[in-house]
Amino acid sequence: MARYGLAIDPSRCTGCYACIIACKSENSTLPGVSWIRIEEKEEGEFPKVSKTWTPVLCMQCAEMPCEQVCPTVAITRGEGGIVLIDPQSCVCDGAGPCLSACPYGVLQVNQGNRPYFRDYLTPHEKQDYEVHVQGAVEKCDLCYHRVVAGMQPSCVQACPSKAMLFGDLDERAGDLAQLVSRGQAKPLREDLKSDPSVFYIDKGAGKGSGVFESGLPTPSRF
Repeated sequence: MARYGLAIDPSRCTGCYACIIACKSENSTLPGVSWIRIEEKEEGEFPKVSKTWTPVLCMQCAEMPCEQVCPTVAITRGEGGIVLIDPQSCVCDGAGPCLSACPYGVLQVNQGNRPYFRDYLTPHEKQDYEVHVQGAVEKCDLCYHRVVAGMQPSCVQACPSKAMLFGDLDERAGDLAQLVSRGQAKPLREDLKSDPSVFYIDKGAGKGSGVFESGLPTPSRF
């Protein structure tokens, strides 16, 4: 049985936000709702300063803190271990205990059909916003509809610097599983013991692996 996940290399991320745009376009999330956030960090002193951007999204934990506190069993696991939320079963109206239980702060609440344009919804919004239940909690599901169809998540496909790698953690010979088994890719928070499926490349750890080698950008220098 597959267990899908990601490896993210912050040293390759250029902060272009293409992943966020691709996610919003693919999943038709509402204004103010983003299933990915970018954390920025600056290091060094002028003139030797570096800046890194780290995409943070649902970690697809095997030990799900959110699921453990959900009173309506709205949080389940789908194919490949992907964590799913059923909006029809999520009836806490934006006040669910899952919001504070998630240690990564990636759960979002759909506050209603606020249009991008002041006075109306576009035809695209009218069609796709129907799946977003007001008051329901939402999050990244690795573009589940794409994954089960044999495609990559939209963020992975859209990343111009190839900072995100999608794969099967149970495929031992695969690039993702190899990075994790060699200790080159690690959880964002190892102390949480939530057994996530999203990992991050240590600075310099991807070098020589052949996976993230393409002469792609390193952190910006000012």
